[in-house]
Amino acid sequence: MIANFRKTLPFVLLMGTAPTHAQTFPGLEDAVRQQLNEVFSTAALLSNTEALTLGFVNFDPNEFLPIDDPDFGDENSIELRNELEVYTLPWSWTLSQQGAGEWGISARLSFIRSKQELSLFPLEDPTVDINDDKIYTLFVQPTYRRALSDRWHLQFGLGAFVMRYDNDFRFRNSVSRQLQSELDNRLTNIEVNAWMLQPEIRADYRFERGRAYWHYRSALAYSWGRTFDEPGPIVKGDPESWRWLNGVSMRRPFPAVLPNQDYRLTLNRIDIHGDTVRPFDTRYYYEFSAEWLLNTRGKVPLLDDVGVGLLLNYGSALKGASVIFVYNVD
Repeated sequence: MIANFRKTLPFVLLMGTAPTHAQTFPGLEDAVRQQLNEVFSTAALLSNTEALTLGFVNFDPNEFLPIDDPDFGDENSIELRNELEVYTLPWSWTLSQQGAGEWGISARLSFIRSKQELSLFPLEDPTVDINDDKIYTLFVQPTYRRALSDRWHLQFGLGAFVMRYDNDFRFRNSVSRQLQSELDNRLTNIEVNAWMLQPEIRADYRFERGRAYWHYRSALAYSWGRTFDEPGPIVKGDPESWRWLNGVSMRRPFPAVLPNQDYRLTLNRIDIHGDTVRPFDTRYYYEFSAEWLLNTRGKVPLLDDVGVGLLLNYGSALKGASVIFVYNVD
């Protein structure tokens, strides 16, 4: 899906042009395990809109501003962002109050798709193969939130992912077709399921100054899991990763000539470790966003606000800028 994620499970094997038995291809089982670990760990991060956001119009800021910094974006990263489709539908509920604490639950459904044309053997045959990866994710997290003061809140959560990876590989190249009988339904055109557990702790600090509302947050999460219902003995994975998000946002109303409208500025730093490092090609990255919000509380069911904005990712394989759509902004 991203960076080395582009070389998904079938690509590693096709590039090797070797049989699909681990004993005849040293390192094959480890390569498959690493690839699956990266697939599921990366999907968990991509589906978390707090830690990473993709928009619907992507571009390289270097083309419009005199900055000339490759960490702001380049041709490859923008192509990569355009190849990805990420859809996430989140929910959250408050279950009960307990003194200064509050029990709740959050959940989200996600769909991620990455489709590429691959020229694996251009010297022998320029015909491209088609790889289409899809990942379906359900995430549920019970939470306990406690007020430490008027401004400080601490939250604990224990979440669980159930994920399904679906690979559709279309052999169109005359050379890759020679491998189809060995690879199909074993390492290509397969479905693999996984579960992951994710304990998380976060701290929030909120205050108002003048007409501005400030919010600082720090969230540390660890994810670990296993694959199940694998199509073969070497198609196994045990994804593991962690992330630490630190961010600050400021929300302020526009002047009276623009009633019921706010703007918000946000800056986040996300540190990552484990199976997400290689796909993202970094151990940390930054996201900055500027949003224009229309307050709809009491006017539109289930919507407190809705808006559009500009988002910038700096330093990761998904570096670049996007136009984004937001709703129910905290």
